[in-house]
Amino acid sequence: MDGDTVVSIASYDAAVHAAGAPLTAIDLIMKGEEKNAFCLVRPPGHHATPTRGMGFCFFNNVAIAAKYLQSKYQLEKILIVDWDVHHGNGTQDAFYNDPAVLYFSMHRYPFYPGSGRK
Repeated sequence: MDGDTVVSIASYDAAVHAAGAPLTAIDLIMKGEEKNAFCLVRPPGHHATPTRGMGFCFFNNVAIAAKYLQSKYQLEKILIVDWDVHHGNGTQDAFYNDPAVLYFSMHRYPFYPGSGRK
């Protein structure tokens, strides 16, 4: 991982559950069983890039959820609003060249990871 991301024997299971919670919520909403959902999960995920974890994040939960919406439910437009104090560099990287996903980050620069100036 990186110097900020501590790994324990339970880290993988926690990260899988954190990444899976939004997928369960999506299925419930898309099937009409729920009207909305809010998944407050840890680790958060938005720093993990498509190729590696970083900044306390193993998997990018919101990127996984957006890709799931695209592949399973064929959604053509997705808006991701990230209101964390840190720039979600991994989420931006995941969708930078995808015109179907608009990533909007409200973060404080130059806080960790030092990206997101523009």
